[in-house]
Amino acid sequence: MTPTNDLDTALRLRAEQVRADLCAQDAAWGTSGWTRRRFLAGIGMAGVAALGSQLVTSRAAYAAVPSGTERTLLVVFLRGAADGLRILAPNNSALGLDFLKTVRGDLVPADSDLIALPGATGWGLNKKLQPLFDALWASGEMAFVPAVSSPGVSRSHFQAQAFLERGGTDRATSGWLERVLELLGPGTTFRAVTEGWSTPDSLIGMQPSLTLGSLDDFQFPGWDGMRAQAQKAVLDLYRGVGGPLGTDVPVTISALGTAAQIRATANTATYPGGSFSDALKDFAKILKADVGLQVATVDVGGWDTHTNEVNELDGLLDDTAAALRAFMDDLGPARRSRVTVAVMTEFGRRVYMNDSAGADHGHGGLIWLLGGGLASSGVLGKWNGLSAATLDNGDVAGLNSPFDVLGELVQKRLGVGALSTVFPGHTVAPIGVATTA
Repeated sequence: MTPTNDLDTALRLRAEQVRADLCAQDAAWGTSGWTRRRFLAGIGMAGVAALGSQLVTSRAAYAAVPSGTERTLLVVFLRGAADGLRILAPNNSALGLDFLKTVRGDLVPADSDLIALPGATGWGLNKKLQPLFDALWASGEMAFVPAVSSPGVSRSHFQAQAFLERGGTDRATSGWLERVLELLGPGTTFRAVTEGWSTPDSLIGMQPSLTLGSLDDFQFPGWDGMRAQAQKAVLDLYRGVGGPLGTDVPVTISALGTAAQIRATANTATYPGGSFSDALKDFAKILKADVGLQVATVDVGGWDTHTNEVNELDGLLDDTAAALRAFMDDLGPARRSRVTVAVMTEFGRRVYMNDSAGADHGHGGLIWLLGGGLASSGVLGKWNGLSAATLDNGDVAGLNSPFDVLGELVQKRLGVGALSTVFPGHTVAPIGVATTA
């Protein structure tokens, strides 16, 4: 027999074996009226595409079992550069109030629009955050770090967001949270979750994460009457198959089953409307289900207040505070003791008000910290009293590094050690925002 004939024979035998295997599987399905062709016709191309998108985000699972003791870092990114000077206002002469009144006009909140912060002399919190203050300040679960910036951050939204999310470098091919996950080691399928329509740069990389439009969307495609049978058909279809799909399909079906259990978990707070609120509502369910969530992210857009800032920003703060308060109430004191929320933005706004009653792109932004694991409630980090002499080209000087704040949270709350690979070229210097307890 010639080599060519040998090859033909081997291919023919392999094809016959594949046909036999398919027939055996079809026979097994026949007891419930299923065939491979009927399944594919019933589910439709849209359903197949939906399953495919879930395979991408669920491409691996780990053996670790949630212990119910994991801590979680939730990063809320205010896209557009939120004006920290109107959220947390210097409200005495030493902090810079007199100077602000000469250059900021109506952007300086009146005393009646501020909450005096006990233990943080001279600082006033925008009254739109009253719901959070009422729930969290006295218990030590609310802190702020002003004057936040880093060399390398420009006034471009795109560049600044990418720079921060990639951990202080434009050259990184992965995000800082992705590198945190690598250091944390194995976890569950739900160890890292983003709510939104795309994965943020902070989670870009090889570590598995889930990107969900919502928990309601994360389920097997098709209608309720056929969903269980369809899932079984897909599992049978890939039974014994090698390669990535042989692993990905069972993992995806397992993840969908976990998502169903999460959806059955009750929310115990009343949430306002809106996509941000809906995302927090889902996160509360995931956290209360204790499925091993360690890192989560969600974006809130619309913070680029070049015009009419008083109305625009205060309206955003109103909605954001209501959603975060519902989330904190939903978790309750015991569960949120293991959850730390970091609310950040790409940069601050100019100190001077512009001609459109807004503020243009600047530096020296604000990070909010909410929930468990904080050292105390307060205004933390460095601050120079504002004056013409202390500004940095018209901006609040960047006295506190965002990577020091985020790095301290990662080390003290998630238990990650050295962070040289997380923030390349930056040595984290904790400023005392968190505890290990």
